[in-house]
Amino acid sequence: MYKSKDIDNIGFVKWLLIIFIVVFYPMLVSIYTLLPPLIGIAGLVIIYNIDKNIVLVVSGLLYLIHIDLNLTLPFLLSIFSIVLIHTLAYPSAKLMIRCKVCLALFLIISIDLFYYINLFLYDFIFNSKTIVSDAMLGLYVLIDIIIGLLL
Repeated sequence: MYKSKDIDNIGFVKWLLIIFIVVFYPMLVSIYTLLPPLIGIAGLVIIYNIDKNIVLVVSGLLYLIHIDLNLTLPFLLSIFSIVLIHTLAYPSAKLMIRCKVCLALFLIISIDLFYYINLFLYDFIFNSKTIVSDAMLGLYVLIDIIIGLLL
């Protein structure tokens, strides 16, 4: 079912980095509010590796679940948003956008915008307060884009 070469291709240092990001970074995000949740980057990792490397996809999904639980966000809304972007926007964007960096930036921006719009809709529908639209939200999206450019 799963290819063992997926696990073999990931080196020890990469394993440590994945474990740190999945387990400890969401806890740091909940403690230090200046750290961005990196939902766009996690979505990009999931979308790019969904057919190639199951280990990275599962680690991205675990990261998003951990971020949702630590920040008390609606459970699985981030995964739902990424699956919708992957299903509806990614196939046509992949055909139209030939530049890999441009495609990555488009995906990061669309994942972030779609997720935060969904959060605002969730707040409106359920009359709750999970997210605040301020300069920090813009900073989170900007840092997501900058990290996407560096990848």
